[in-house]
Amino acid sequence: MSSDGVELKRDTSDQVDYGGLSIVIPVYNEQGNIEPLIDEILNVLSASELEEYTPFELVFADDGSTDGSRRQLRELAERHDTVRALFLSRNFGQTAALAAGIDASTGDIIVTMDADRQNDPNDIPRLLKKYKEGYDCVSGRRVNRQDPITKRLPSTIQTYLAKRTGPDIHDFGCTLKVYNADSLRDIDLYGEGHRYIPAKLYNKGYRITETEVNHRERKYGSSKYGAKRLMKGSLDLLFHAFWNRFSTRPLHLYGSIGTVVFSVGGLLGIHMLFTRLVLGNALEPHLPRLLLVTALVLFGLQIFIFGVLAEILTRIYYQDQEPYRIQTIIE
Repeated sequence: MSSDGVELKRDTSDQVDYGGLSIVIPVYNEQGNIEPLIDEILNVLSASELEEYTPFELVFADDGSTDGSRRQLRELAERHDTVRALFLSRNFGQTAALAAGIDASTGDIIVTMDADRQNDPNDIPRLLKKYKEGYDCVSGRRVNRQDPITKRLPSTIQTYLAKRTGPDIHDFGCTLKVYNADSLRDIDLYGEGHRYIPAKLYNKGYRITETEVNHRERKYGSSKYGAKRLMKGSLDLLFHAFWNRFSTRPLHLYGSIGTVVFSVGGLLGIHMLFTRLVLGNALEPHLPRLLLVTALVLFGLQIFIFGVLAEILTRIYYQDQEPYRIQTIIE
């Protein structure tokens, strides 16, 4: 949405050839799922209504699997011309594997999905159809989720928190999404940040939407998601929220906090001076308050100074880049 209330939309009026489709799939110990998933995807992409998205490729990014997935991927890549396999040197996490796959992809459109076969490849045409309406990201919204409560609850909590940082979508945790490749390369991925890609894109000015997708039971392997990843993801979300709101103006945050703390300490100090100089009360009974006043004043000054230093670092960071993204120039 632009400042004058006009909704920004990707221009598709002259777009005929999409320059190929890349399906990026991070893998970690999914030996029993890889081959049937490839067969499903190839069957879907062979449909006549998807001819405009050729050539296509399947990019598997193996995140240090130990169950034989690497050997299987190597064999399948040799068997299928459209399959590419990347092998990370160790287990870096899903976000890193996804980023590696995105960086290695060649298509103008990128589809991301999980390797556990819970995402249904038959939903890809529906997502692509929605994408053609001019969106930069179409996020899948899982209906009738086939996950245990131990997986659904953390995901629900993260989605609830993430909605406060970006677009009004209802399932940040669904990996099945369609992206404009250029938009993905306009953001950084780290930590557990793959869940918040729509929020990152939204705050860059890209157009986001969602559509319902099918969700299936896991047949092979075990889930890697739980309370530990919820905690890591929540910390990444906190940083993401801070960065989106204050990355270009940290002094607004730290200066405000520092001013409030300093002001509280100053008011308490003024009250102490009033009781001593005007009312004639001794200071001895108020020594704890004196210590509190000193601590608040010094702490407020420290926070304010920290904000100034953060502002200086921000100016240095943005010296070689602009803190905005121009979508279109019309001349």
